[in-house]
Amino acid sequence: MERRTFIAMIAASLLAAPLAAEAQGLVYYEGRVQWIAGSTLILATVEGLSIRVDLTRVDQSEYSGLGPRDRIIVTGAISEDGNYLIGLSIRRTRSEYQSP
Repeated sequence: MERRTFIAMIAASLLAAPLAAEAQGLVYYEGRVQWIAGSTLILATVEGLSIRVDLTRVDQSEYSGLGPRDRIIVTGAISEDGNYLIGLSIRRTRSEYQSP
């Protein structure tokens, strides 16, 4: 019985870890892509901030094809150390330029 309890505790801690970031509350930032490489995106906000976004939890279809200066809204949670955003979703926004 002790082994079963131990395994249950390990499983619960592994499942709770991804939820910890989301439990902090979601935030969103709107801006332009500065660059994207691998699982990292740098977002330039309207306020002049550059925010590093971890893309490991974002579905790849949401950011494939993004390039510099594309306007997006990133939803996520601030990392535990406060140094980056753990991205959860990305939405493209309308460009301010429209073709005639």
